[in-house]
Amino acid sequence: MKFNLQIEQEVKEFDLLVKAMKLSGFNVGLTREDKTLTTLQNSSIHKFFAIITDALNEMGQEFCYTGLKGLNLSVRYTPYIVKEFFWRPIQIAMYEIESTTKLTTIQIDGIADVIIKFFGDKGVLVQFPDRKNKRVKNL
Repeated sequence: MKFNLQIEQEVKEFDLLVKAMKLSGFNVGLTREDKTLTTLQNSSIHKFFAIITDALNEMGQEFCYTGLKGLNLSVRYTPYIVKEFFWRPIQIAMYEIESTTKLTTIQIDGIADVIIKFFGDKGVLVQFPDRKNKRVKNL
């Protein structure tokens, strides 16, 4: 059984179940599940990709794609390029998680911190959007 301890009714149901199990003498195991992404958090990640894209394109930077039989293509950055060539490799290296939808808030912050620092060291200032998609997180 799962209970969301942020919802008052589920807290009451959880408490009743625990009392009943205690009275019955059950041995009980309890696991904690970290929250995964909300729709708003997922939108914020994609907004972050767009912020990075805009910053790089405004600086005149281009992405060099080498996947066409040895040909080098120079293209403008897109949010997809940022996600697949910056965010996702860091995500996998740090947490061994393929999908952004499986990340927790703490993991998102960790990946964003790495990217913000990386770009900051290169003179590109980017910030992670807050809940209202304002640019507030900056290292």
